[in-house]
Amino acid sequence: MHTPDEITTAHRIAFFYLYFATETDKQLAPSEMMAISEKVENCINKNNDDTCQNLNAWDIVAESLNWYTSLNPLQKEESFSTVTTFFKEHLSKDEKSCILSDLHEIAKSDGVIIEAENDLIQKTEKLLES
Repeated sequence: MHTPDEITTAHRIAFFYLYFATETDKQLAPSEMMAISEKVENCINKNNDDTCQNLNAWDIVAESLNWYTSLNPLQKEESFSTVTTFFKEHLSKDEKSCILSDLHEIAKSDGVIIEAENDLIQKTEKLLES
């Protein structure tokens, strides 16, 4: 597995968004990659995460993409679940709302919102609340 040496909140967010963008329609559009990078950049700027000081958003997205693509489908699902649990336990209500808003924007970024994206957004919302 090609996990980043140190997994930060920004890495988890990037992984989460990559999973969302890819698993719903089995492809990752360049527009989705750009949207994900922008959202990770926002995360870095908001949190001033000391562990991200030497990385930029694109580095974090690239490391997270390597992590994501190194996993088999079951490992991807397990990692998604683990990251969701981390968010549920460590993020504020506002941060969780921001993630859900970001998912909507990522879904729109390729010009097509499919039912699987809406379903995963609803599932994520329930997982973050429960």
